[in-house]
Amino acid sequence: MTCAFADPREWLLEISPTIQAQFWQQSQVYATPSSRWCAYINQICLHAFWDWISTEDFPRASIWYSFPDTPAFWEFVNGTAILLEGRRVVLIPSEAIDDRELEVPQEWVDIPSWAADYYLAVQIKPDGEWVRIWAYTTHEELKSLAHYDSVDRTYCIDARHLTKDLNAFSLSYRFCSKEEMKAAVAPLPQLSTEQAENLVQRLGNASFHFSRLAVPFSTWGSLLENEQWRQHLYQQRFTLSAVEEQQPQSYPVRVNLSRWLEGIYDNAWDAVETFLPLNSNSLALNFRSSSGSGFGSIKRAKLIDLGMEIESQKVVLLVAFMPEDNQQVNIRVQLHPANGERYLPVNIKLALLLESESIIQQVQAREQDNYIQLKRFDGEVGECFSIQVTFDSYQIIENFVI
Repeated sequence: MTCAFADPREWLLEISPTIQAQFWQQSQVYATPSSRWCAYINQICLHAFWDWISTEDFPRASIWYSFPDTPAFWEFVNGTAILLEGRRVVLIPSEAIDDRELEVPQEWVDIPSWAADYYLAVQIKPDGEWVRIWAYTTHEELKSLAHYDSVDRTYCIDARHLTKDLNAFSLSYRFCSKEEMKAAVAPLPQLSTEQAENLVQRLGNASFHFSRLAVPFSTWGSLLENEQWRQHLYQQRFTLSAVEEQQPQSYPVRVNLSRWLEGIYDNAWDAVETFLPLNSNSLALNFRSSSGSGFGSIKRAKLIDLGMEIESQKVVLLVAFMPEDNQQVNIRVQLHPANGERYLPVNIKLALLLESESIIQQVQAREQDNYIQLKRFDGEVGECFSIQVTFDSYQIIENFVI
């Protein structure tokens, strides 16, 4: 390894092609391309840091979790934890070209047993040829100065709040060993065995690329913090991905609306009255008529579970269409609360997607909306489209062919 000083306060470390090839091979034990790449850059980052501290006075340094435990971390979250005697340091590698901020996954900050004393910003140069360790911060600074991004669950701290001097990091480690670097972290709720097993079954599908965003953080953090459940989830994803890679490419199953004309309905699509009583004030009644044309006389509804693990919540998706004489149909889609609830969850979204997965139109529920609906749209026999329901980090897509 070659070390260069781009700045006397940081380290720039070269990674040989041989080491790159070795780490890329080792990263193949992960379930998805994104997790393989995450493992690859983290191994390069770890290798560089390990070489760096070997030249410094850091006695009794160790990886927090070594193989075979490490794969379970990189399958789900970016970052590597190092133990330096009584302190924990988390390395956060990034391929970002600029260094305007440091983004730390929430897991390394808000899971009590994962929270670190220090977080090091590491830049991976193109193709992993260079590693630049350029700044650091503490847990306390992250909690007080960083912006929390609820979309991707990261703490983003501006570079002006980072300490851009690794010499200061060395001095802080040596001479501030008794100083508290961590802010208070709230404990996570305990999951029952049944809840954990259900989560593993649901999130164990490797097609669930962003499993860390699929359930509330408190639920996800509790699952990930437990070593046994974390390993079980990793094994489930890896095993299923290996099986899927051996299967021929599959295409989405589509609900055939034309068959509804023949009275043939897909499983889970029932009469509207099954979910929304006709004597209610819901829009199910209005849904059946439009402009006196009899629109909606062909209609079905499906119950959708929003995937809330702690508190179950469901909605009803309604689809209705009216054939015209020119091989076209008019289609209307609505979303209603279920189980006697009066209003939809605030911010739940209903969207129309083309076969290319681009969103054509979208509507979002406000406070006290008892339904939302898409604008009526037309289609031709044989055309495909999809309806997407999104709530927080949960998303479901129903695919249709006319």
